[in-house]
Amino acid sequence: MRVFSSVSLTVFFLLIFMQFGCTGSTAAPASGISNGQSQVSNISPNAIPAGKPSFQLVVAGTNLSNESVVTWNGTAQATTFVSSTELTAQIPSQLTDQEGVAHIAVLNNMSRQTSNAIPMTIANPPQITTTSLPSGQVGVSYSAPLSVKGGVAPFTWSHLSGVIPAGLTLNSKTGTISGTATSSANSTLGLEVTDSLNSTGKANLNLSIATASTAPSSGSGSGSPTTTPSSPSFYGSRLGANSLANTTIGGPWDNMVSYRFRAKNSGTLVQALIYLIPDHAGYAGGDAGTTQITIHTDDGTPSHNPSSTVLATYVMTNVLSLSSPARYFYKVKFSTPPMLTSGNIYHMVFKNIDANPSVNFLSVDAMYEMNASGLQASINADTTDLGLLLSDGGSNWALRAGYIPIYQLQFENGVTEGMGYMEGWVAAPEPMSGTRAVRESFTVSGADVKVASIGIRAARVSGSDPLVVRLENSDGSLIEEGSIPSSAIPESLALAPSYFWAKYSFATTYTLLPGKSYNVVFEAAATSTYQTFPVRKGLAYGFQPTTYFPDGHAEFEQNGSWTGWTQWGVTNRTDGDLQFYFSDAP
Repeated sequence: MRVFSSVSLTVFFLLIFMQFGCTGSTAAPASGISNGQSQVSNISPNAIPAGKPSFQLVVAGTNLSNESVVTWNGTAQATTFVSSTELTAQIPSQLTDQEGVAHIAVLNNMSRQTSNAIPMTIANPPQITTTSLPSGQVGVSYSAPLSVKGGVAPFTWSHLSGVIPAGLTLNSKTGTISGTATSSANSTLGLEVTDSLNSTGKANLNLSIATASTAPSSGSGSGSPTTTPSSPSFYGSRLGANSLANTTIGGPWDNMVSYRFRAKNSGTLVQALIYLIPDHAGYAGGDAGTTQITIHTDDGTPSHNPSSTVLATYVMTNVLSLSSPARYFYKVKFSTPPMLTSGNIYHMVFKNIDANPSVNFLSVDAMYEMNASGLQASINADTTDLGLLLSDGGSNWALRAGYIPIYQLQFENGVTEGMGYMEGWVAAPEPMSGTRAVRESFTVSGADVKVASIGIRAARVSGSDPLVVRLENSDGSLIEEGSIPSSAIPESLALAPSYFWAKYSFATTYTLLPGKSYNVVFEAAATSTYQTFPVRKGLAYGFQPTTYFPDGHAEFEQNGSWTGWTQWGVTNRTDGDLQFYFSDAP
């Protein structure tokens, strides 16, 4: 109901007198009337399947009133005022017919102020993207993570048909087939994935387990992780990721989590910084519980799981008593600091030890990369150097494919290391087409940087022109220009882009000098469109320059000028980097 604006000034002031004048004291404004700015805390539902019929959206927040209108990507929707903390809006079906992200906010019609925006995910049904399973061998540890695109996490995996070889199991939460086969087999498995919206996807995959005498030679797929090579060296953000992804500790699934990492420094570890979700429905429950964090050595097996050797222990409790951002970016301070050795593999293990772990629990945040096959940057999941492992209900550890731990280690001498990117701006892509381009602008710190090639993570959404790469000095003078053929980046739909890594090798090796500024520019002809988005550095939350690329930031060209990215209502941001890297090898 919208009556306030039609009330005459005389009646309005009479009402004010009746409300305040008789007592001479201050009272709250009348219910349902507010001129202030609203704040949205959550929406329900926060994810829907594409093609959903018209539905009612519930918006919870503060400072809501009769003048409040729910907006969907900035467009007002039919809104009903329920209370100062709740609105409902009827969302028509035509807004939900395609996959994407909608931004839900509240507009006050009187003050014309708009609240913060909450994302609403519109998802196509999940699709199993794994097309083949690696071969295995009797008596050898096996791990094959299944991949999925579309849908809304969390996912549940099921085995529908065929026989899983004896000794192997399918983890229903991670979608990983793992274990040690006890007999040879050749079976076609019918597999299904179900997302949180109860949408499903299916696939039939062949799994072959050979006897020891006929097993394939090394490299044919034993399932053990590969080690990131120590050479070549890399320079840049070196990370490809689409979004944040949570993993629950405890909860209904009784999960344990391990961050596997290879230490880069030797010394006494005094503190770890981690990224938590302790207070959002679906990611946490109750009072967030009590979590035990331990540092373990590696077991030395091909699967590289945590050993039983514990180097340090910390108990995390009462997280909700902390204010923001401390409750999300949590500092673990070991009372008995462990000694780490550079080059060795360790595990940071999270276990819910609450008396009621299925009710009181929280989640840890990781970056997540879709389409993680093929060319990779030097920071990527699923390696011995970096990975997230999950133990479901006390079962064997299994790699969670595509998950990249967010963490920072601080040693006694002040040295830090880790992975300090904490957000992917996938909902704010910028095009590379015609007069629109993107670049990373940077000034080299430290020693000389030798570059022989460059990798970029991008999507191609139309056309077949190549993606042009320009390495230039900060004044725009050209060092080298070349192109990446369109065939290196498979075409995808603009409404559901798929991002891939592609590489360009320079004609010669260049040396980038300390203190000197450069740009690497990516552009395309107007008859084709590529797009990309940055990953955000955690510099505002305690992550140090050793955990991200400190030398530059991402920019895009608009109306003939360059500007930093726009995200979360903030323009010209300098805390994001393109997903790119230079390498000293072609």
